[in-house]
Amino acid sequence: MSQTQPTARPRFGSRLLGNRGIWKEAIFVTAFLTYLCSFLFFGLAAAETAQNGASLTGLIDLVAAIYFLLQVIFLFVLAWVVERRRHNQSIDFPNRRQER
Repeated sequence: MSQTQPTARPRFGSRLLGNRGIWKEAIFVTAFLTYLCSFLFFGLAAAETAQNGASLTGLIDLVAAIYFLLQVIFLFVLAWVVERRRHNQSIDFPNRRQER
């Protein structure tokens, strides 16, 4: 008599973590908010420079804005990697058992 093992349904949390679409949307939302932060810091740097000239505060704001822009680029690369991993590509191995 053959016994079949019950198939284990993946739990909700593991299905949620495995959903690449949700990950991609979360990355895009984070990238958008980071992009808005970069505009905020560029504006703060411009206002500080216009008001007080070249100061350390304006320089720090400018560095923060550049950091946020670099983070946006990283997030778009991360979203591309998440999308790229979705494609299933078959791996073909040559049949070495054939006689030549």
